[in-house]
Amino acid sequence: MPTVTLRVAMADRIELFERRNRLRIVALVVLATLDYIVAVVMAAIAVGIGIALAILFSGGDVFSDTDTFLFFAIGLAVVAAGSAVIGILVGLFRIPFLRRHLEHRVLTETRAHVVKVDDEQTEVRDLLEGLALASGLPPPRVAVIDDPAPNSFGVGTRPSNTIVGVTTGLGERLSRDELEAVLAYEVSRIRSWDVALSSWTVALTSGAISAVDSEDDDLLKSVLGFLPRRLSEWLQVWALRDQGIERDRVAVQFTRNPLALIRALEKLDADASTIRHVSRATAPLWLEFPAHALGSSSSRATRRLAHELLLDERIDLLRELAGQPSRPVTR
Repeated sequence: MPTVTLRVAMADRIELFERRNRLRIVALVVLATLDYIVAVVMAAIAVGIGIALAILFSGGDVFSDTDTFLFFAIGLAVVAAGSAVIGILVGLFRIPFLRRHLEHRVLTETRAHVVKVDDEQTEVRDLLEGLALASGLPPPRVAVIDDPAPNSFGVGTRPSNTIVGVTTGLGERLSRDELEAVLAYEVSRIRSWDVALSSWTVALTSGAISAVDSEDDDLLKSVLGFLPRRLSEWLQVWALRDQGIERDRVAVQFTRNPLALIRALEKLDADASTIRHVSRATAPLWLEFPAHALGSSSSRATRRLAHELLLDERIDLLRELAGQPSRPVTR
């Protein structure tokens, strides 16, 4: 009976987490779509105003004539309004492509390659296939990143089409049971739509951020793009709030060996090496949030998101959930 009760509790926990993640995806798509449109509109208006001002000041002293000044003011308003309409259309058409191109973007950024050869990463593929089939999921594709830092990520906007990426360092640093526990963690994230939520978040909010490049030398464009960028960062925090804690709860119940999962995550937390190729936009996809992706000038929203997903405090909760004593305090 205890085993049956545990399985029922696990199923209830996953279903509850899945429903919450699905609702967040719907809300995220609506809010991020509006945010991305705002970002594109701001960028388009910045370009339109820049062109209008260039024409205005190239004509000499036009302000001496009231009618001429009024003409230019009306023309500037028309350019701004036209740019806004164009920006909205561009935003609406581009958003679907951002989702579809997310997988390619992540693989390119991390320099990962999808495993296609039968004798490559056989242990990882066999473990993932068995875990996925036991969960009623199609086996996810496997991608490998040549990086000594032990870590993994999941990307895919629906459970039926997901990639689990692992670094070469993950297999080198972990034992077989620890590796299986980490892969079970990733499968539990796929099953509960956590990977889908993280992927939607990255796809949509990174589009809003990149619509107005923060490193652009155009001061006007940077000023107009400040609000959409900040809104996107806070939207990531909202979409992924408490996500690390909830995914850990599901993972502890899902894996057959929670102690192996805790040992694996403790190894990841203690390892000083970091993923070489990762950006702020894709950092939420990783099992261990790459701390160096924060950068020296990160916003408060970014730091809050990292705090939600960093392993250090989550490991203590995992030990509590697994009925294990807390880690000894080191000075």
